[in-house]
Amino acid sequence: MLRKLYFAYGSNLNVKHMAQRCPRAKPLGAAYFPGWRLVFRGVADIEPGSADELLPVGIWSITEECEKKLDFYEGYPRLYRKEEVNGIMTYRMNSTYIAGPSSGYYHTIRQGYEDFGLDQQVLCDAADWAEIRGRDFA
Repeated sequence: MLRKLYFAYGSNLNVKHMAQRCPRAKPLGAAYFPGWRLVFRGVADIEPGSADELLPVGIWSITEECEKKLDFYEGYPRLYRKEEVNGIMTYRMNSTYIAGPSSGYYHTIRQGYEDFGLDQQVLCDAADWAEIRGRDFA
């Protein structure tokens, strides 16, 4: 069974949800990618940031079957596209609008941050920034 590396920064950090979505996915650990930041476009996305910004991620080993299920879940290729960052596959949104996450979605991601032992301040800051920016353009 061929496996590949995938990194999550949003709802796919949540180990319980990933176990339901992709039972053969294996969490490998957490990392922080420099020069990237978390943003919300209603749902989580990432974009290049300043050199001092760190993006918390969870790294998974996934099968081809898992990737197909993730493609469906992420709305690939319409909503999200696939990219490699630091040699690891992830999904990035095709749009650039800013909007805060729903409470339930936010808490799903927060649980994922806990699952991977990630610094939740980045998540809080991204959600707060999206709420402020969303109001600016409403």
